[in-house]
This record gives sequence, C-alpha cells and structure tokens, in this order.
Amino acid sequence: MKGIVFVEFLKMVDDQLGMEVTEEIVEKSELPSKGHYTSVGTYDDAEMVALVTQLHLKTNIPVATLLKSFGSFLFKSFAVRYKDMLGNINDSFDMLRKIENYIHVEVKKIYKEANLPTFGYEDVSDKKLKLIYTSERKMPDLAEGLIEATMKHFGETFTITREVIKEDNSCVAFYIERQ
Repeated sequence: MKGIVFVEFLKMVDDQLGMEVTEEIVEKSELPSKGHYTSVGTYDDAEMVALVTQLHLKTNIPVATLLKSFGSFLFKSFAVRYKDMLGNINDSFDMLRKIENYIHVEVKKIYKEANLPTFGYEDVSDKKLKLIYTSERKMPDLAEGLIEATMKHFGETFTITREVIKEDNSCVAFYIERQ
C-alpha cells in the first residue's frame, strides 16, 4: 500500500483524536516501519490492518465505521491534493465512471508501483449506477467512504446499497442511487 494512504490515516487520527492516540496506536501496532511513512514509499498492507485494529481497540468504534470515515477523509484530502484531476469531471457519476480509466491511470503516473483496487461500472438507469469494487485488500468499507464523499463533494443526495459478490469482501457491488 502506498505511503500516502498511511500518511493520511495518521493525519486523520491526529486531527480527530489527537497526537497521543496516534502515537499509542503506532506503538501498540509493532510496525516494521515504526510508523515512519513517506508519501511515495510502499508498505505492507498488514501495517494498515494493524493500525485500524489498534484504533478500534482504543476507541471501540467498529472497524467498518473507521474505514468508512477514513475513506471520507481520504477523498477530501485527495480532492485538495489532486484538484486539477477533478477539473474535467462533471458530477459524481461521471467521477465514479472515470475511476479506473482516468483517475487510476493518473495515479499510476505519480505512483508507478501502486497496487490499486479495480472499479468496474454499469449504468443501471439515469439515477442509478452499479460500481464493482475488486481488491485483494478486502476493504469495501474504505471504498464506500470514498463513494459517499464523492457524492457529497458534488452536492448530491443519494443512497448506497451493497451486494457482496465474494464472501471474503474482495469483490463487492455498490448500487448508488441519486435522489
């Protein structure tokens, strides 16, 4: 997993819970990196699992809720950091349709060895989009947080329902319906 994701996760914890909590979860996670991340570095996915698990143990917030919150935080950070990339996007569905063939292509230019999830889509209707998340990381809650933040970024009211395609959460379909 790219270091930018770790940097943003620790920033979220700092911002929302304080530096003491961040330091505590890093220490208790016993990370090979010791929690020293660079945006361009690549780190074992297990380190993120350890950090989220320790945050869950510290706060009693469900892991799914933590990952969705992080997805929302991450989107806001990316929207600022990569605002030029969002300039050619008209609305939330336009953006969600462009994840795989535009956004991830641009991300790969910056982070060449990034191992990104894949997102397929299917237009169900003018107001409903099916987005298919596939990832060996099995973090659909993080993806859902990113989707929710995308919809909010464009000021759209929506509902999201989820269909588990693979029981291990490596493949999940999200049905996003605009109101």
